[in-house]
Amino acid sequence: MRTCITTVVRSVLLAILIGALPPAIAAATETPAAAPHQEVKADTHAAAPAAAGHEVAADTHGAKADAHGDAGHGEAHGGSLSPEKLKDLFWRAVNFLALVVILVKFGAKPIMSGLSGRQQQIREELEDLTARRDEAERAYKDFEVKLAGMEKEMELIVERAIAQAQVEKERILADAEKAAEDIKRQAEAAVQAELEDAKRILREEIAEQAAAMAEELIVKNLTPADQVAITEQYLERVGAVQ
Repeated sequence: MRTCITTVVRSVLLAILIGALPPAIAAATETPAAAPHQEVKADTHAAAPAAAGHEVAADTHGAKADAHGDAGHGEAHGGSLSPEKLKDLFWRAVNFLALVVILVKFGAKPIMSGLSGRQQQIREELEDLTARRDEAERAYKDFEVKLAGMEKEMELIVERAIAQAQVEKERILADAEKAAEDIKRQAEAAVQAELEDAKRILREEIAEQAAAMAEELIVKNLTPADQVAITEQYLERVGAVQ
């Protein structure tokens, strides 16, 4: 966290430094060209009255003045800093340091607070994602356990279904055999009843035919005397009964 804050502050300060230093350096390194020229002019004016009395001395002094002017001009172009420029540079540095102090004093806390809040938010999001991942892993493991249990349960259900189907098959076969036996018995009973009815009907028909044949034989072979005897016997039986 501190490393992150330090990096941010350094980046801000570096940006400010890069933006503020070039103008300060450019202003400090500007050479005041007016001062050397004034000195050269002063030397020239000083040498002019002397030239009226002594031409050789004036020429020599003029040469010295030119040399002095060239030296002053060279020093001016050499980049020397005047006290005013040094003072300006000093105050620029003071302003820059004051700006840095203000930024550090008043900007560090909001930056740290924002970074802390962002870090806390990222931490909470990571914790939430970790919790979701753990929950998903637990759900996946539970699903695997349930799936394995379901496979075993399906095997048991299939085995039970096969056993029940076998029992049902045996029951159906037993019921079919029993029904076949019942049908067979009923058929045999029906056949037996039909036979008995046929026998009874046959006996009745035979008895009727036998009675008819006997009656016919009796009628054909019965004489008038036999008829009288039969009538008397019938009357005697009726009288005995009374």
